[in-house]
Amino acid sequence: MRTIDLSKFQTESGIAGIFNTLRGIFSYGWNWQQSRKNQEELVEILDTVLGSDCVLLRDVNIPHVGRPIPVVLLTPASLMVINPKSQQGFFRAEGKRWEELGRDDEYKLASNNMIRETWLYQKTIEGYLKQHNFSIPAERGVMIFVSPETHVETIRPRVRVIQADGIKNFARELAISKPVFSDMDSRNVIKLLSNPRIPVKEKSKKAPPEIINQVPDAVTKVDESLGKVTNRINFTRKEWIIVGSLVAVVIIVLVILIALVILTV
Repeated sequence: MRTIDLSKFQTESGIAGIFNTLRGIFSYGWNWQQSRKNQEELVEILDTVLGSDCVLLRDVNIPHVGRPIPVVLLTPASLMVINPKSQQGFFRAEGKRWEELGRDDEYKLASNNMIRETWLYQKTIEGYLKQHNFSIPAERGVMIFVSPETHVETIRPRVRVIQADGIKNFARELAISKPVFSDMDSRNVIKLLSNPRIPVKEKSKKAPPEIINQVPDAVTKVDESLGKVTNRINFTRKEWIIVGSLVAVVIIVLVILIALVILTV
């Protein structure tokens, strides 16, 4: 399987990696870093099953959408959006509802509806590709839990839910599915997602305003919904303290490095 990382803030070693992580957190929220870790765990598993004819794209950025799509997997048989998660506990997915088991042993609506989040990711990709006149097979979004300590009871959910012990079977199912995409189709999709752009239907002298006005309502509505589900910066007091501590550590390290350079001169 070929993996393409499209993140604006790819992880690197050393000080550069710390700064990129902080930039990603401030741009997309605290959960972005955990999403990156979930992606890496998922890639390790899928890579043992899927062949070189499959391409996995990480952190796909769609124009005018304020949050990257975690994973888009393109196989000869399908194109699907995957939302990898690591939450642990007992959950229930029923239709559009996402519930978690409380301390009183009763299921209650979860604060973050991950079914809706995954569905919006899928609709964003579908809407974007349709703008470029590319029709994809009707595949549901997929929510995959990488933690073995997660149990989900499903009752005809709006998106497909895969638990940790079913990831390899899910991958094998994709590997043996009948191909529907040509090589040209695959290359076009990869190009559209790797270098995203909004198509301009007509040439206009008024460039910026006219181009923005040409964004289809479908993607605009999905963008607004995504904003409601995941705010860019929505930190708790504890998370702000952690971020502040990381910044302080980086500053201290930089001061030490500058001091050592001065002393050695």
